Amino acid sequence: MDTYTLFAGQFLPFNERYLPGGHNACAGSGTALALRHVYKALEDKSTDLAQARWDETPTGIFAASETPGAPVLIIPKAGENRLYICFDAEAVGKKTIPDQLIKKSPAKAAASGCLYAATASPSHPFDLIEKIRRGWSIAGSAYIHILCPCPMSWGFEMENTVRIARMAVEARVFPLYEIAEGHYNITVEDMRPRTVADYIGRQARFASWKKAQIATLQEQTDRLYAQLHNSAAHEMN
Repeated sequence: MDTYTLFAGQFLPFNERYLPGGHNACAGSGTALALRHVYKALEDKSTDLAQARWDETPTGIFAASETPGAPVLIIPKAGENRLYICFDAEAVGKKTIPDQLIKKSPAKAAASGCLYAATASPSHPFDLIEKIRRGWSIAGSAYIHILCPCPMSWGFEMENTVRIARMAVEARVFPLYEIAEGHYNITVEDMRPRTVADYIGRQARFASWKKAQIATLQEQTDRLYAQLHNSAAHEMN
């Protein structure tokens, strides 16, 4: 963990849109933490959050999403443009399969007309905040897909929310990247990634998984990350 991430709170705006103890999410909720970062990112950005609305119906750019039912915060921008922020707890209560663990929604959002799309995680607050601000400042619509670990449904101790989120990034199950006007960029990359087994082994929801299933997810993760890396490398050449 980088040193500055430990002190992220000291570098963020002090104003709170809600008190940490004032929400009704479960203790250690990744969604509550991510939402707090989102509000701080938009502080002093002339954002009328009072006009924002929540939508759990997968319509528009979410119609083919891998995360149906995930809450989406829709913030109006100039004209007909919107900033869409998806808080993804990975289909809590539904069967999780390898395909659902690899996030393709940003690519679909970009293909649907969003000029900016990205993944983000509360484990990397500066990366998350910068992407929210980019999504807000870009001229057109934007989409941010945030991983939100849930201690109760995923099966881990509530004090480990940030750790589990970081492990997802380190295992490349949830890579952090952005697509700006069609150009790919990996924003956080660990040259010595964790294994998928290490990541899912910390969560009770995967307790019944067999070695073959884990191996399949590892192979799929490696393949899809290689595709992402190639897309980003192509943009640099």
